[in-house]
Amino acid sequence: MNQQAVPSMTLFDLLARNWQRSAAVRRICFNDDDTLLAAVGEDGSLAFARMADNEPPEARITMEGGQATIRPRQGKPAPLIITRVKGARSACAHRDGGFLSAGANTGLLRLSRAGEIAETIFSAEQPVQAFDYCRTTGATAIVAGDRLHLHGAAGSREATANLGEISAELIAFSADGTKLALAGRQRLVLFHVGHDAEAFFEIPLPSQPISLTWNDEGSWLAVGLGEKGLCLIDVPARRHVILGDFPGPVRATAWSPWETALVAAGAYRIAGWSMKTPPFDDNAAGALTTGRPGFVLVEAVATQPDSRLVAAGYANGQVVVAPLGTQEELVVRSAGGPVTALQWTADGKHLAMGDAHGNIAVVSFPPKFFK
Repeated sequence: MNQQAVPSMTLFDLLARNWQRSAAVRRICFNDDDTLLAAVGEDGSLAFARMADNEPPEARITMEGGQATIRPRQGKPAPLIITRVKGARSACAHRDGGFLSAGANTGLLRLSRAGEIAETIFSAEQPVQAFDYCRTTGATAIVAGDRLHLHGAAGSREATANLGEISAELIAFSADGTKLALAGRQRLVLFHVGHDAEAFFEIPLPSQPISLTWNDEGSWLAVGLGEKGLCLIDVPARRHVILGDFPGPVRATAWSPWETALVAAGAYRIAGWSMKTPPFDDNAAGALTTGRPGFVLVEAVATQPDSRLVAAGYANGQVVVAPLGTQEELVVRSAGGPVTALQWTADGKHLAMGDAHGNIAVVSFPPKFFK
């Protein structure tokens, strides 16, 4: 009698919930209370995954002979909430647990927790190219055509600025909302945000910007480039450096509170630097050797809040978690579609990911999993 071996369960099988979409995942983001995960597809679709879990890891852990074991999930996760947004390029968290998204020819939309279009925040003859929302101040920044539009909390005020030839495709508030970065057409411009938007620093970029990330204090800014690495800006000192030794596009960067560290995708291992000794005079200064080198590019990175852990997703679908500055790493997912996006929840208990095969996953870690 032939017997088929039962495949062994992986860590991903035990801890992850999965949803399948019809197109590659372009972007993921959590809402303001981490109860929903928004996923934008390359086909312009937008869907929400519920974070509520009927089978959390801690409920499936048992002790046997002094050893903890976890049983597999029995049911399927709650189905996705499919919105009616078409032509979305991005999404970001908004107030009251909702999201903002720009749909094709519909301006900037606010979506409720239920995925319904609650209102149109902004509309114009030209499509919205980029937008961001500041949770601290409630302000919204919108780029449409050659104009920057700033809306205060609940639409209390509006200021505009002429961007001239800068066709901004990326925009990001600093965490406190006092500064705004715009990047596009091989140029970066920084604005002070008050009653008006006033440009105070501008630099050329050697190639097209594809990611834009502030640190929590708004003192450092990282711009990932499609070619020639990344640009690192020391904002108070008004100085910058191009870190060009990257074999691939720097599609993602992230900041860690540990040593004010920057990590980046685009290399064959997790690239990282400590800003205690920033790499201005020497690109190797402050370098943090993290994880293990390989032959596959890192495509996405995300830092766990309030810890030294960083998650990295690779072009072969592998996802690992590693402490900054060490070669230790935990393989969370061993294979799959090329990873396009990673993000942690604010409490660091859940890691969300999206890939080029349309898979959305949330990995939930048991309490005290990372010691």
